[in-house]
Formats: sequence, structure tokens, C-alpha cells
Amino acid sequence: MLTQEAINTLSQLTLTLVICGAAWVVFGRKNAALREWLGLISAPSGWWKKSLLLWLLVYVISVPLFHFGPLAELATAEGTVGGRLVEAGMSGETVGVILLMALIKTALTEELFFRGLIAKRLINRFGFAAGNMAQALIFGAVHLAILAVPGAPPATVLTISGMFLLPMFAGWLMGYANERYGNGSILPGWLIHAAGNLVSYITFAI
Repeated sequence: MLTQEAINTLSQLTLTLVICGAAWVVFGRKNAALREWLGLISAPSGWWKKSLLLWLLVYVISVPLFHFGPLAELATAEGTVGGRLVEAGMSGETVGVILLMALIKTALTEELFFRGLIAKRLINRFGFAAGNMAQALIFGAVHLAILAVPGAPPATVLTISGMFLLPMFAGWLMGYANERYGNGSILPGWLIHAAGNLVSYITFAI
């Protein structure tokens, strides 16, 4: 399980970097180095404290919904990450799997793609308010794919709304943190994303 997850994580990260790199070659190499273009830069001091406060806000809202409330069945459906972790249970191998998935496979690759590649282009083109909202809407819409996972419960207005609105809200906050706390760095969003997934995955496994 751990070996396969390591392979999957490396494959997803490589694919994300190839896509981002190709986009940079076409659209950005004349304007900035790849690292700067994607926000892979250092952030001003104190960014992590403010970012953790935003993560706490998301956590307080999401836990009742995804772990004990109406979205819990969907979050742990067969074929989902939550479902796999519930089935596996907590072990040393599961801890390794959780770290790979939470820190790199989901948080890093998604921040590179959604906040590094997409959000920055939209914000540069349309300004912060419109650009950040647009990337958040895209991020929320992508999460609706969980409704199509085999074994997922029937979609309802509640599950559709929850699976769209909460990721959208989190995506907006991560974009906000990157631009306002990180001065363009994606480190704040990565921290918020990784911390949220890490706590959620551990909760599912135990």
C-alpha cells in the first residue's frame, strides 16, 4: 500500500510539474523564472501564524460536516480517500500513506496547479477580487467529482452544495493567504491545505 502510494504520488507530482512547466514555456518564460511564476518562493515572516488561523476556521466548519454530519457518508464512500483510510485503519504504513497524500499528493500538487498556475494567471488578468473568486469556483467544481465515485451515496442538494461550497471557500482562503500573507508565495496555501488534509485523513483512519 505504501509503495503504491509513493508511486502514485510521484506520478501525480511529475504530471503536475510537466503541465505547469509547459504552460510556463508557452505563456510565462519571458516574464519570470518558473519558480516565481508558480509562487515557489519564500514568504514574509509571520505568514505561517496567520495561515494557521485560516486553517482553523476551515477546520471548525468542515469537521462537523465531513466527519459527523451529512457529508460523512460521502467522504468515506468506497473508492474515496476517506473510505480507503477507514478500511485500512491506523498503522505505521497508514501513517506513511497519510503523509504522502496529505503533504504532497493532494496539498502540494493541487496548490501548484490551482493557486500557482490557475489563480495567479486569473489574478494577473482580472485583478485579485475576480481572479481569486474564479479560481475558487473552479476548485469547488472539481471537488464535485467525488459524487461520481463508485459506491458514493446518491447525490442530493445537500451533498452537492456541501461538496462545492466548502472547497470553494477553502480555495478562496488559500488564494487570499498566498497573496496577502505570502506576498505571492504558495507556501501559505500549501500549509492550510496540508494541515487540513492531514487532520482529516488521520481522523478517518482512527
